[in-house]
Amino acid sequence: MNSIKLRKLTNSGLMAALVVVGTMAIRIPTPTKGYIHIGDSVVYLCGIILGPLYGAVAAGLGSFLADILAGYVVYAPATLVIKFLDAMLVGFIYGRFTKNNPGNLRKLAVFSLAVFWGGLIMVSGYLAFESILYGFPTAVLGIVPNITQAVAGGILLAPILFFLERRKLIGK
Repeated sequence: MNSIKLRKLTNSGLMAALVVVGTMAIRIPTPTKGYIHIGDSVVYLCGIILGPLYGAVAAGLGSFLADILAGYVVYAPATLVIKFLDAMLVGFIYGRFTKNNPGNLRKLAVFSLAVFWGGLIMVSGYLAFESILYGFPTAVLGIVPNITQAVAGGILLAPILFFLERRKLIGK
């Protein structure tokens, strides 16, 4: 195994663990028996730092493990898929449209767009899953908390990402 692949795998494991910690550190229950947490900021960071594929795997597995450890076992399979797709899309959009070292304003715009689309995946994914689980009228109650979680994750990550990129701690 070459050193680059080993480094990617190691970083993926570390990021998955960070997703677990971020997801479990603060949990606010929602009406649909889910919870709001700050782990989405780490899910987005996975996609941005590790790229769409490795980031998606780390985010999906970390979120899956957090649900199991927090006692939300019924959500774990859906969370695996939803957070995988969320991080994959954020990583793809951010990587694709910041590839040529754009200015900070463009990076912020691309980041906001990536978080919007990733958040849309998360909100619609949980709406679909909770509609199956509880019925559509109950599932609708989870929309606002899920939007809040997605937006809060983006707001929390934005200055951290700016700092990490400015200090050249991440990036190409």
